[in-house]
Amino acid sequence: MMVAVHTDSPLFLAETLIAEIRAISVSFSKVVVALSGGLDSTVALFLSLLALGKDKVIACTVDWGEYFPEKARRQVLFLRDYFDVAHYFLPGKVTLEEIASGGPSCNLCTKKAKLGTIRSYFGNGVLIVGGANQSDSWGKRGTKLLFNTYSPLFDLEKEEIQNLASFFRLPVRRIGENSLREGCLVKHLLKPLVSPYHAQAVVKSNEMLWQVLDEAGFERNIANVKIIGPLGRNQALINVQPLPPRHLQAKIEDVLRKLPEIGEVIWIDEPVTLVVRANPGQYHNSETLFWLEKGRLQPDFAFPIKVKWMPSSNRRLRTFQVVECIKGATVS
Repeated sequence: MMVAVHTDSPLFLAETLIAEIRAISVSFSKVVVALSGGLDSTVALFLSLLALGKDKVIACTVDWGEYFPEKARRQVLFLRDYFDVAHYFLPGKVTLEEIASGGPSCNLCTKKAKLGTIRSYFGNGVLIVGGANQSDSWGKRGTKLLFNTYSPLFDLEKEEIQNLASFFRLPVRRIGENSLREGCLVKHLLKPLVSPYHAQAVVKSNEMLWQVLDEAGFERNIANVKIIGPLGRNQALINVQPLPPRHLQAKIEDVLRKLPEIGEVIWIDEPVTLVVRANPGQYHNSETLFWLEKGRLQPDFAFPIKVKWMPSSNRRLRTFQVVECIKGATVS
């Protein structure tokens, strides 16, 4: 039986979730926890191990290749040893690139490249546990348990998950991308990934940004480089919150401008308007456009954004493409 639990006591919350994990997993031979190395999957793994023990729990990471931040990879390996749990890396780069070739699609990537890869390898006889929670819902309700996929943290807000991690002193290490939601680098490519030119732009720019900020010891809530523009030209939108001092901004600009894959560098240091071409199916669905703007795009931008939606005639575009960024726009 699944229950929605909200309490000020992390211990009570943990005990409730542990009981639920035991009840749901009883009909499955094994539990496979999708481990990304971030806060949510670390807590999900910890609770699963408390509930079931190491004999029944396996940790599994879908390897995105160069789209998997190196600091996140090191964290996965650290957690494998810290929890002394059986762990698998499964290749997912090819599937990820196939999905991203049609435009940004985090939901499809989670469903097909992540959960689909794990299910294909382990079969339907295992329970796949993920770290999905209210911060992933974009305000829309999903499903906590579907077939053999289960999200024990589904009803929780980020603060509750962080309280659990702090209470049990779990070793959560950030890569410095976002204080709340960190992931693969492709989510910062806001247009189709149709060539290595696009892939290298998003990978190199983000890794270099974090390196400069880390070397300067600069603490931040958001740090990413979004790649936008027409397919033949990559524009780099630099998002850092809070804004670094001017000398550090200049250093970051200099590093990124030297990348052959980057045609233009733009600091997001004020509200902006994004011009976005969308697949007709999305363009004609106002609810979809609302959640793409508020849930998919805004949380990773350093300043408020407004989106000017336009229909796309590109039949290969499954989702959307950010073609332009206009600074100095009034954003309500």
